[in-house]
Amino acid sequence: MTSLYCKHIHRGSQLCQHCTALIAFEEQRVVQCCEEGGGSSCRECNRQCYPDATRLEINHIVRWAEPKMRWRRPLMVARYYVSSLFR
Repeated sequence: MTSLYCKHIHRGSQLCQHCTALIAFEEQRVVQCCEEGGGSSCRECNRQCYPDATRLEINHIVRWAEPKMRWRRPLMVARYYVSSLFR
């Protein structure tokens, strides 16, 4: 979602430095959570992994990109919703 957001909003063929750093930060947090024996999804977790400013930025990106993902990647979205029903 972040790459879709960056390419559309920042108008570049490659990811900008800020969005690249944000993706690296997200991946580092996911790896750190998995190493500590975290749950299977962030939705079920009670811990707050992200600082407030970063969390707001990620929420903004998700709110912007989610409707576009439905049109660009319909099978991925359908798989996500079906898997969330069986959790």
